[in-house]
Amino acid sequence: MSRPENAKRPPATTEITVARRIAALRAESHVTLRELAGRTGLSDAYLNRVERQKTPINIANLEKVAGAFGVSLGSFFDADEARQPLVVTRAGAGRKVRFRGRTGFRVDLLAHLKKGKLMEPLLVDLASATAQVPLRSHPGQEFNYVIEGRCVFLYGKERIELGTGDAVYFDASVPHVCRALDKGPARILALVASADYPLHGNIAVLLDDR
Repeated sequence: MSRPENAKRPPATTEITVARRIAALRAESHVTLRELAGRTGLSDAYLNRVERQKTPINIANLEKVAGAFGVSLGSFFDADEARQPLVVTRAGAGRKVRFRGRTGFRVDLLAHLKKGKLMEPLLVDLASATAQVPLRSHPGQEFNYVIEGRCVFLYGKERIELGTGDAVYFDASVPHVCRALDKGPARILALVASADYPLHGNIAVLLDDR
């Protein structure tokens, strides 16, 4: 027996996955529908229908939602995200990138395979910068722990020298940078986190990854 033309079709599996992911991101970020509407230019009524799986969302609008949360578009289609509670990164196996331009720091991403992250752990080689790295700000909070060597932590107008074993936790919305003090090795473990701008697999939203 055929379905009447005016009957509503049930949402497809992909639509359900996307709708649940949007709702989960809002909950994790403590963002209301009205706030999300303001960030995306979409109506809160429309976003509500999407989350309740009453209407599908097209790619153009999904890109707006992805931009509002700072996540990759592909993260909305990963149905197995909740089944990945653990990611192990072996020594030296983290994804290697360079932050803050071609002359910036070499960085190992220590959890690049984990999806749905609320923080990003980074191993930063401060001595690898080939030019002076400028101060920058980004949403959220950050924790730096000096693993090796000496460095200077610049935070707004403050200047703090740090050595092996020292740590600093700070509001990352203030311009900041950590620079090696000596010519020898200098490495820090950095944790970047943000409740308002989750890092769900897309650290480049917060930090310059080139």
